Amino acid sequence: MAEAARLRRLQRFVQAVIVHPGGTRRAAALAARRELKGRPPESALRPSRTLSAVERIGIYQGMYLLRMHDALAADFPGLKRALGDAAFRSFVRKYVQDFPSTSYTLNRLGDHVPEFLARTGRWPHRAFLRDLARLELAVTEVFDAFEPDPPGRPRPAAAGSRTTFQPAATLRLLTLGHPAGAYLDAVRAGRSPRRPPRRRTAHFALFRRGFEVRRLDLAPGAFELLRRLAAGRPLGKALAGLSPRHRRDLSEHALARLFRTVVTERILIPG
Repeated sequence: MAEAARLRRLQRFVQAVIVHPGGTRRAAALAARRELKGRPPESALRPSRTLSAVERIGIYQGMYLLRMHDALAADFPGLKRALGDAAFRSFVRKYVQDFPSTSYTLNRLGDHVPEFLARTGRWPHRAFLRDLARLELAVTEVFDAFEPDPPGRPRPAAAGSRTTFQPAATLRLLTLGHPAGAYLDAVRAGRSPRRPPRRRTAHFALFRRGFEVRRLDLAPGAFELLRRLAAGRPLGKALAGLSPRHRRDLSEHALARLFRTVVTERILIPG
């Protein structure tokens, strides 16, 4: 038990030094005071032939922030482009102070990015940045979601008024205050949007096929219908409950096209 306790203290000490935003020597001193009962860092770490104990752990501390930067840049390329390289580096440094990595995987490192952007007021175009981050976060969630459905593309089935649907495990329905999808498409295509788009409500359905995350840009009526069906309402009741404004988005042709996409892509599965 004593050995296990010492190992846990050593692990906490190493982590505290690595994630500390300041200089390595100060970080090691603070962590040693807290986790090593005041003993110096050298009591837990050995030097090498060329580096002191603090210098050795400093290598990992320096690489930590770079690794966090690369992980967030991979998941939030649109946010990185909107902020610019220097501001994005500053963002990462501040973000990981509040939300350091606590898992063996970095897949969910960015889960708090929209929240962080919303509560810190230093970023230009903050409302757009938060919408963009919400979209990019949803893309990562869809990509990582477990999908138990069998492969294949079923034929569209006839649906009656009492038909209910089960949403796919990878489905995410998202409403944003800005058309962030078009901005993200431009960034991924290698174009450089000059400025954030003007405020305009946008509705999306995100889902995955294989290793590809797909996005449907939806009219308000189509989005509201999908939202109702995904919540388990029978088709007849879902349609009947739409407002006149939403009904105008759903002509017979638009409705048929929506259902063809929904069923063949397994966005909703008839129950």
